[in-house]
Amino acid sequence: MKLTEETVKNKIVFLGTAGARYAAFGLIRQAGGIWINIEGTNIHIDPGPGAFIYTHKKGLNPHWLSAIIVSHRHLDHCADVNHVIETITLGGKRKKGMLLCPEDAISEDPVVLKFTRNNLQETVIIKERLSKEIENVNASFPIKHIHGVETYGTVIRNKSNTISIGYITDTKFFEGLIEAYSNVKVLIMNVTLKDPRPNIPHLSTVDAKKLIEGIKPNVAIMTHFGRTMVYAKPWEIAEKITDETGIRTIAAWDNMVFNLETLKPVKQR
Repeated sequence: MKLTEETVKNKIVFLGTAGARYAAFGLIRQAGGIWINIEGTNIHIDPGPGAFIYTHKKGLNPHWLSAIIVSHRHLDHCADVNHVIETITLGGKRKKGMLLCPEDAISEDPVVLKFTRNNLQETVIIKERLSKEIENVNASFPIKHIHGVETYGTVIRNKSNTISIGYITDTKFFEGLIEAYSNVKVLIMNVTLKDPRPNIPHLSTVDAKKLIEGIKPNVAIMTHFGRTMVYAKPWEIAEKITDETGIRTIAAWDNMVFNLETLKPVKQR
């Protein structure tokens, strides 16, 4: 199913569901990040390796993007960010688009090149509690995550607050996440681990269940799976969490399209 500017409206497109080095760079699954359209405003979150190609294969065009959000500088979240910026700006022929990222993504040893960044209309440094208007939506960054580098998830809402998405990117679980992402209808979580591993700052299925029970979204979506999650059949884990919490939980798959109006995946031809 290829999308158009019209059919992508009020949809989330999962251009990849791989997390961490083995799944992402071993090509167990795609790692192109998440494309969100709310009322015609297009945002690409975490354009990892292959994002540029997966975007075009899905019928999406980076020309349509209003903003790119990079949650942190690890390459499974930003390897294709420069390719996407080049497309937005037609290789620098036009000033267009906004980049939101932590400071260390553009400072010493930048993952977003100054050469491409200069062609954007605006670069915004993400800090805790930042709120930024992006055309028809507001993107806020409620809390700094616990990860190996400076990392932030985001909450994206339309102006009427009828659509609200919380994206909990890579992080160790901590109680502050529950309050920070409360009152969202759709909760997206990067669930890399099947079982908790205290020495690895990623969410596990146990953590995901705690977050769902605490935040109580209308629907929860797990993505960014590491090797242990992929081999554990994440769709079966999602069914179990649904049964235990009473909140519909979905394990995303590569190229899944989620309808923000029906709160259901779109059946794809």
